[in-house]
Amino acid sequence: MTLSICIFAHNEQWLLHRCIGALDAAAAGEDYCAHILVNGSTDETYSVAKAFAAADRRITAHFLPVADKANAWNDYVYHIAPETNTHIFIDGDIQPSAGAVCALSNALQRTPHAYGAAALPATGRSRRAWAARLITNHYLSGNLYALSGKALAEIRARDIRLPFGAKGEDGLISYLLLTNLTGGMDDSHRDRVVIAEEATFEYDSLKFNWRDIKIFHRRLLRYSERHLQKIILYRLLKQNGIAAMPDNIYEIYSSENIGPLHPRLDPVNFWYDRVMLKRVRRRNLGGLKRV
Repeated sequence: MTLSICIFAHNEQWLLHRCIGALDAAAAGEDYCAHILVNGSTDETYSVAKAFAAADRRITAHFLPVADKANAWNDYVYHIAPETNTHIFIDGDIQPSAGAVCALSNALQRTPHAYGAAALPATGRSRRAWAARLITNHYLSGNLYALSGKALAEIRARDIRLPFGAKGEDGLISYLLLTNLTGGMDDSHRDRVVIAEEATFEYDSLKFNWRDIKIFHRRLLRYSERHLQKIILYRLLKQNGIAAMPDNIYEIYSSENIGPLHPRLDPVNFWYDRVMLKRVRRRNLGGLKRV
């Protein structure tokens, strides 16, 4: 059956062409359709995506007004995803390596009990440590991974949706798969995630210039909020199962949940955690709704 590829793109007008241009080699002859989900971009990403769609009937461009990857993931799973055996998820700023998409599909076919297949980083200064964490813990990287059609069907049957505003959707999806889509304390179902070591992806490392320094600053703030969310959300999910999954991540930013949190004590994260804790305490709780 045709593979379905979901590409998340937010302000990627300069990098999206590399991702799209690598798809044929990554699929290695497998038939595929690609859906580019341009979420909340303020640059020309949607124009670029529409140009690709006009030139290749296998590609469809979608525009989502809100810049939220978790919301875009829900939109694909519940409204866009076709009925097929394998769904590939790719970030628009990375480049899947040759054969990577095919390798993810093959990994799921070889292990029919698996819900997901993880790719590994092929570039970057921390790629070895990153890959080791993925392999050891059976985690997915949001840059490139696959879910089976069976997994999507089960997710829809249980009405599992990622919370609007959630950071680190790959970690949350990994947790759900490892708990057999039930949440709770038992995250030992490692057979649900297979590591496709032949599937890799490439990306540009940040450089020491003003543009990349600003990107790095925003990234550390996002990582800090992800860390705070993870502490609260995973505690709720482990205690109460998937029934505790909020529609909107800001629903968990209550005084009771935020009050006990403190910044991490290492030199970098301390300051970003401190800033983010002040921000979440000022949130208009529940002010955003899923769209």
